[in-house]
Amino acid sequence: METLGPEVTGFLPAHLADSVLFDDRADAGRRLAHALPDELEQPVVLGTTLGGVEIGAEIASALHAQLDIVVVAPVRRSPEHEYAVGAAAPGDAVYLSRPEALSSAQSVVAVARAHREAAHLDAILHEHLRRPTLEGHDLVLVDEAITTGATMAAAIAWARGKEPRHIVAAVPVAAAAGLRLVRELADRVVCLYEFEVIGSRAVWFGDFPRLEDDEVRRLLEATR
Repeated sequence: METLGPEVTGFLPAHLADSVLFDDRADAGRRLAHALPDELEQPVVLGTTLGGVEIGAEIASALHAQLDIVVVAPVRRSPEHEYAVGAAAPGDAVYLSRPEALSSAQSVVAVARAHREAAHLDAILHEHLRRPTLEGHDLVLVDEAITTGATMAAAIAWARGKEPRHIVAAVPVAAAAGLRLVRELADRVVCLYEFEVIGSRAVWFGDFPRLEDDEVRRLLEATR
């Protein structure tokens, strides 16, 4: 596994942790596109969240690549619990960051619920869209940030099942522990800024609006 990016050898000075790093998701996408390796073959860009699709749209434009999404849903002990203990993608892809937080029975129910949630949104977003071919392609998986790494880990597990040539995980900013996990799973990692703790991903962006399904669908359609 190879890691690329200007800050991979250490952490930024502490005073920058209180600064906005990116104007918006589009700014982050353009800067990530410049940091990607040159030798990607037939790349396909895949957002791992709705916001990841907006960042990925800039990368796809720069690479002249197709854009799609891996829908990843949080695994929670119950619908009422705010904090996730893992993540799941359509099919059987799942990663549990805190398996000890669930009993065996709770794990089965929670993972099944997350798989249903992911599959439901995936069906909505792809209702009128043909999915790009992934086998043999270099896949660039994009998120707004890596915190625990669970979302990207589930997306990588899903992507491995598509038999790609290589998997590149690309994020603007990441927490150190989550990034270590992703480095073990992806073939390459591109991360522009790494911190010990990043808190809310929204604080790193000057403009961070909530994205609706229709907006994401329009971004996906634009590369078809």
